[in-house]
Amino acid sequence: MMLGLLWIFGSYAASIALVHWCYRRHRKSDRKITHLLLITHNNQMQVEWYIRSLLFFSRLKGRDVHVTIADEGSTDDTLAIAERFRKENNLDICIFEGPESMDEWIRQYEDKQVIVVRLGAQDGLVTAYKTM
Repeated sequence: MMLGLLWIFGSYAASIALVHWCYRRHRKSDRKITHLLLITHNNQMQVEWYIRSLLFFSRLKGRDVHVTIADEGSTDDTLAIAERFRKENNLDICIFEGPESMDEWIRQYEDKQVIVVRLGAQDGLVTAYKTM
């Protein structure tokens, strides 16, 4: 009788492990990377907090994000802060000299999920946070 119960328990455990393995394998192949474009201009007070929050919540939810910082000619420490994060994380830094360069970047990522956030606009922060 005990051997029969162990056989049933072992079968259930093996089937659960197989289902989890198949799910994780399927999930990794279908994972989509969310691209975030953060447009900054003299936002040294917000950029560090926002990048840290994005990375924390993306890891917490198990989502892959790729962050691009697009600077519009900051004169403060915004780029220095972004450069520090670029070394540690999946982060790119672009300097947009006009609307044409931003349009070109957006065309590169047309077929991907992109969230564009202008850090100077507070309503954009709320919208991007809700979509994560």
